[in-house]
Amino acid sequence: MNLTSEQEEILKAVSKYKNIKINAFAGTGKTTTLRCIANEYKDRKILYLAFNSAIKNEASSTFPSNAYVKTTHGLAYSAIKKYTDIDLSRLQNYRAIDIANEFEIPYTKALSALKIFENFCNNTQEKINEEDLEHKTAKKMFDHMLIGVLKPTHSFYLKYYYLLISKEQIPQFTYDIVMLDEAQDTNEVTLGIFNCLNSKIKIYVGDRHQQIYSFRGSKNALDKISCDKQLYLSESFRFNKEIANYANILLKSFKDEEVDIKSNKNNDELKTFGYISRTNAHLISVISKRIEQRKPFVTVRNPDEIFSLSIEIYYLLNNEIDMIRRNPFLKGFKDEEQLASYAKETDDFELRSALKIVKEYQNQIFDFKEIAQKFYKAWQNRDLNNFDKRLNEILFLTTAHTAKGLEWDSVVVADDFPNFADLILDMGYTSLKQFKKELKKLTNQELIDEFNLFYVALTRAKTKLVKDSENFHYLMYSNLEKLIDKKISDTSEEFEKDDKKIVLSKMDNEEFAKIRETKNIEKGKAKKSGLKWSLEDRIKLKSLYKKDTNIAIIATKLERTSTAILAELLKSEVITKEEKNILSTLVKNNQKASKTILS
Repeated sequence: MNLTSEQEEILKAVSKYKNIKINAFAGTGKTTTLRCIANEYKDRKILYLAFNSAIKNEASSTFPSNAYVKTTHGLAYSAIKKYTDIDLSRLQNYRAIDIANEFEIPYTKALSALKIFENFCNNTQEKINEEDLEHKTAKKMFDHMLIGVLKPTHSFYLKYYYLLISKEQIPQFTYDIVMLDEAQDTNEVTLGIFNCLNSKIKIYVGDRHQQIYSFRGSKNALDKISCDKQLYLSESFRFNKEIANYANILLKSFKDEEVDIKSNKNNDELKTFGYISRTNAHLISVISKRIEQRKPFVTVRNPDEIFSLSIEIYYLLNNEIDMIRRNPFLKGFKDEEQLASYAKETDDFELRSALKIVKEYQNQIFDFKEIAQKFYKAWQNRDLNNFDKRLNEILFLTTAHTAKGLEWDSVVVADDFPNFADLILDMGYTSLKQFKKELKKLTNQELIDEFNLFYVALTRAKTKLVKDSENFHYLMYSNLEKLIDKKISDTSEEFEKDDKKIVLSKMDNEEFAKIRETKNIEKGKAKKSGLKWSLEDRIKLKSLYKKDTNIAIIATKLERTSTAILAELLKSEVITKEEKNILSTLVKNNQKASKTILS
């Protein structure tokens, strides 16, 4: 294969440096480059640490025999099972209610204890030293897992492995080269394990803008590690210049990236179609619509995982507690009111979304899951049933977290991603400039991850983006900073009187809409000014525009501003940027602005 100059430089660097950091943007051939290293140095013993089992399984079949492919958790699991008495046959994920019940403490204290426990497991500290109730509870959790009183978690055995390997209390192999993939999502304990491995050369590779697992304690190793040589992979083999342009605007505007993603692709095929949402609950809504329209779909993850929480919430609301198995924390709630209160108190957005889905669809979710399973299994067995012959009809459904590493010709970026302006306001900033000035000092990485998730979603597309998310208004606007600042100003005015801190980016859309509509009417603004566009309103907009309705009349009918109407027509690719400018000038001059004018 023909290598780029960047890839050639990386291959040469392996023979010269001991610690190499590779910054690889989306679609730039990261895995291919690592495979080239393994092939170039076939006389070396190489360990490739893949981020998850899916990547590991794929790499195992394509990397040469001198490369051992494992996940860090797999490495830890094997060692703990072989060299200790810890029982790893039954692992568990705990929620605040589990810890509250186990140690007889309030939800809020349990939530803090759980966070302290996870933070301890994800960093390289040897002890939990503080003596308040939350820290004592977190220490008890770890100790109880050590002696088998509590079932262990994945983060527990990873931390225990680090404690053992860092003190050389268990044996390990020696390698010539160790490669850490997806380093941006590496937490301190994983990085600690990597640094403890016996190897002559260590290679860290990843994309700092694809860090999306801060809620698991990832700390972006790419920004923290010291290295002898830093290199880039910036030429995308996946997407065209238009998509690269959106990615560059996003990264420059909100992440202060100075290096451009380059693309020489001229894709025009539309054979595969993906749909990327922020939450599983939103996917269930899409599944219901696909079933209603009698159109095929395939979930990227097993439907059991997508429907698990919603179905077991249904069991809770219908007093079928014995049916709850995968989410045992739900058994601790007596009714819907208590569950809703807990979800709001702990800012559990996924739980709130799932509860809303259950209330909307009731027992229909069982039918949705059954049909989703049939399509999922049909795709798994496509070599036997020719389901792949219908590829151009199938819509592949996934959340942004699961989408990493995947690609489709056309991708819909759903409208359930948090608004960029709300994220900035949630971090305590009143302007984009202020936010960017403090960017390197920010401690709330989970909110930064939301920008990264959006970058992951839009860079899954190879040819076409269907821009359902309102965030594309920012990426398409000529003065992005002005638009962001206006949205921040409008929103902060509406919520400044509230005593309790509201996390706007996780606020329920209906609750937000009611407050915004009331404030808009009070200020004499269009009722739906600044609100998300519903699918129904998008359809009405396109219909009215095609009927040659004047933009001012459309704005009145849809209760929005003419500027918002034109922006949505542009985002939906009904009009071009040039056409938008012409219509905008006519609107400003109080002249008729409609489809016919452009003919």
